[in-house]
Amino acid sequence: MTDHTTVAPLFRTPVCRLVLLLLFALGTTALQAEPAAPATEARAAIGWKLFFDTQLSRNNNVSCATCHDPLHAYSDGQRFSTGTHGNLLSRNTPTIINLHSATQFFWDGRASTLEEQAEGPLTHPLEMDMALDEVSARVQSDPDYRKAFAAIGVQQIGIADINGALADYQRSLRSGENAYDRWLQGETDALDKSQSNGRFLFFTRGQCATCHIGTEFTDYRLHNVGTGTLDDPGRYTITGAEEDRGLFKTPSLRNWKGSEPFMHDGRFASMEEVIDFYADPPPPEVGKSELDPLRFSARDKRDLLAFMDALNGSWPDLARYEEAWQQLLER
Repeated sequence: MTDHTTVAPLFRTPVCRLVLLLLFALGTTALQAEPAAPATEARAAIGWKLFFDTQLSRNNNVSCATCHDPLHAYSDGQRFSTGTHGNLLSRNTPTIINLHSATQFFWDGRASTLEEQAEGPLTHPLEMDMALDEVSARVQSDPDYRKAFAAIGVQQIGIADINGALADYQRSLRSGENAYDRWLQGETDALDKSQSNGRFLFFTRGQCATCHIGTEFTDYRLHNVGTGTLDDPGRYTITGAEEDRGLFKTPSLRNWKGSEPFMHDGRFASMEEVIDFYADPPPPEVGKSELDPLRFSARDKRDLLAFMDALNGSWPDLARYEEAWQQLLER
C-alpha cells in the first residue's frame, strides 16, 4: 500500500486529531512544503506572454489562458473545457494559482514538475494538439519572442526554454492575504464567530485538515474521496496499481471561490454541494474511500462554509508581467 492511501486513517486517531488542532488551528506552518526556487521576473514575463498566446495551439484558437482564465480563478467556469478542435475534455480544469510548492500536477499526479506539466496540454490531441518542434518553430519565428528570449541569453528557442518560461510564470502566481492570514498574524477580530466555529470544525471533527493542510491548504498528495468512476479511476490510469484506483490530487483551498465547479469531473456546482457530499458520502464506485460520514448539522455546514470563505484573498496583479515584457522588448 502506497503512503498516500494511509494518510487519512492515520489522522483519524484522537491523538493525531489533537496534533492537527495544535499545528493548524493555532497557525503553525510546520508541515508546509519547502518553497520552490523563485522565478526570474524576466522569464516569468515571457511565460505570461506565452500563456495567453493562441499560436501555441494547432488552430491558433486556444491558449493556456482559454481554460485557465484569470477572470474565472484561473479555471474557466465550465464542467469540461473545450480544446482546439472543439472537443470537450474529460476532466475539469483545475486552477493554477498557488502551485509554487506543489510536487504533483494534473488530477492524477502524472507530472512531477511545472515544466513537465506545461508540456502536457501542448501535445495533447484534444487540447492544443501540437508537436513540440512545431511549438518551438512558431515561437522562434516571432520577432518579439526572439528579442525577449535573447534578452535573457537564449538565442535559439527550444521547448525547454518555452516550458521553463511557462513554469516560471505559473510558479509566480500567488494569491494575496486573506482573513485567516490576518487572524494568524494576531488580528483577533479578523474572523467572526461563525468563521471561528468553522475553523475549529475544519481542523478537528470535520477532518478537512487531513488533506487540506499547511499554508496552501493542501498536502499535495492523492486521495480517494469516493469520486472515482469506472470510466475515470484517477491515478490508476497512470500506474495500473490496484491501490491507486480512485485517487485524485488534493486541490488547494486558498482562493477557491470562482473556480466552480468542483472535483476532477466538475460534478459539484458549489462549495455547499461539496460540504453536503463530505457530510454523508455515498459508497465509492472504485477503490476504498478514505472518508468517514461526518453528519454535519445545518449550523456546522454554515460555519464551515463561513471559514472557507475566509480563505479567499486577492488575486495576482498581471500588470507587472506586461511591464516586464515591454522592458524586454526595449532592451
